[in-house]
Amino acid sequence: MKIISTLISKIKDSQIAKDSTWAVIGSAVSKCAAMIVGIIIARLLGVDAFGEYGMVKSTLFYIAVFSTFGLGSTANRYMALCNTDDYHTTVSIVRNSISITLITSVVMAILLFTCAGVISDEPHLVAILRYTALIVIFNAINTTQLGLLSGLKQFKTIAVINTISGFATLILGIGLTYYFKLIGAVGALFATTLIQCILNQIAIKRHLSRARKNCTTESDQRGITISQLFKFSLPIAMQECVYASASWIRVMMITSLAGYDELGLYTATNQCHLIIIFIPGVLRNVILSHLSSSLNDHNRHKQTFSTMIKINLVCTLLPAVVIALGSPIIEQIYGDSFVGLAPIIVVTAVLSIFESICDIYVQEFISRGYNWITLAGYIFRNYGSLIVALPLLLKYGNNHGAFWAYSSIMVVQILYCLMLHILYKRKIQTE
Repeated sequence: MKIISTLISKIKDSQIAKDSTWAVIGSAVSKCAAMIVGIIIARLLGVDAFGEYGMVKSTLFYIAVFSTFGLGSTANRYMALCNTDDYHTTVSIVRNSISITLITSVVMAILLFTCAGVISDEPHLVAILRYTALIVIFNAINTTQLGLLSGLKQFKTIAVINTISGFATLILGIGLTYYFKLIGAVGALFATTLIQCILNQIAIKRHLSRARKNCTTESDQRGITISQLFKFSLPIAMQECVYASASWIRVMMITSLAGYDELGLYTATNQCHLIIIFIPGVLRNVILSHLSSSLNDHNRHKQTFSTMIKINLVCTLLPAVVIALGSPIIEQIYGDSFVGLAPIIVVTAVLSIFESICDIYVQEFISRGYNWITLAGYIFRNYGSLIVALPLLLKYGNNHGAFWAYSSIMVVQILYCLMLHILYKRKIQTE
């Protein structure tokens, strides 16, 4: 505990810590609102309609992997690198990143509209899925806008927007679902996404107005081109596809080789895992923004990297220790059918610590433009864990499928962390 208190005292007064605090506050408000409204919507819809609502949201989640095309990280990195007094470069980043987002999201929206009948054979769900094609577009724009604002280090503004969006989610989600049931619940998703897009755009325009007034250079009329942004985003988009496909394959493996009972244990453990890595996940935009903006100052960049490692460790160790120690209680809370959950939770607690450290290295490589290296790492981590899990599930799946699935992820994650550290030492510290 003394080590943790020392780390906290070192990082609490830094600008990075302040930005991190705003990022966490904004995301926490948004997540809490979504969780509360999710429970209320479930009660209003009933189990069958809520299952249909879950199917729609899951479809949107997987499509978002492709429609955003990695533009959130790309916009963040380029905006953080940009001299904010260079109005023309700033405008080019905003316009071109939004343009690419529109192209990719419209293509995915058209595919969803066309293939809705393949996803579901229920006429009312087909109609709703086609309606959600609009959500795909605005969700992708929202992701890119958040990347732009993060690159500008407008984390307080993002927190305010997330808070407003959270309250809109509560009001619209409950009201529209009460009166219009499933269509109302999906309509609330669209409305809150649209509201967030509008608020993000207002914040971006305000910054552009200030940048135009403070413009001190005409150094680069072309600015950052669509081609530059596309090439940078391509491997990031592929990383997201690797992660999504590997996650889906893992679920299918557990289902077919271990059964739905082990999938239940895996899903319950995943909920604990998401709680542990919640703050490190929220801080990815903060990390990338500060690492990118400090590239030209070696000492500041090195200090930023070190500080973010400490912040992530503190924010992961505390919940990991609490959840690991409380795993027997958590198992009891889930019920008698979740026997064997506790040791899996301990595994995911260890996994989460290494995952939070890896996040810093990944953002470091992205800030320097080594995106193909991070893609290779994603392939190793995600598909490597599947290869390790397969023989274990074949042999022990019936009794301990979830445990071995998570253990394989943990082992490969540790190797992945060591690999990233070695690459960092050889490729970056020698520059």
